[in-house]
Amino acid sequence: MEIKKEIDKHLEDFRFLSETDLKKLQEVSLVRSYKKGQVLFDPGDSRTHIFFLHSGVVRLERVDSSASFFYLHFINQKNLFPRTGLFYDSSYHVSAVAHTDIEIISIPIKVFEEVMSHNNQQLMLWIKSLSDDLKIQTVKIQKGAINNAYDRITTTLAIICHDLGTKVYPQKIVTIPCLMTINDIARASG
Repeated sequence: MEIKKEIDKHLEDFRFLSETDLKKLQEVSLVRSYKKGQVLFDPGDSRTHIFFLHSGVVRLERVDSSASFFYLHFINQKNLFPRTGLFYDSSYHVSAVAHTDIEIISIPIKVFEEVMSHNNQQLMLWIKSLSDDLKIQTVKIQKGAINNAYDRITTTLAIICHDLGTKVYPQKIVTIPCLMTINDIARASG
């Protein structure tokens, strides 16, 4: 994988960056590979990098101290993560685990924040992306709070299809690019 081809204006997360800013990000970024099940970071780890997922699927998860609440979210390729905490978090608040074999670009957070801090158009896209994520998480919480397991599972499957799915034409079906166990669906459904 070539960093210059990935960190480029063709992706929404970098669309409004200047050539100088793109070059700055490209120069300090590193390519890394992880095998399925490897942990990229845990809650409380120092937040030093933001990651661009080139290939594979990453699972963001968090369990509360009583193990009664479980947060699970999947990140598909060609996305930056974690999106929360830009400019103010000093540590990660979830775990990131390779759900499949993955290849990522690791971008130092200080450089990324510096580049973003003087680009209003790119910040507006970032805020829109966070807003879209918040809407989906709100639906997930609303459906997760009801007693009807069918509705919770249906909502979870719809969110997984939205986040990871690829439409296949002309069959008009959606495929998920990785194995999804019933335990994953149960945990994501609450």
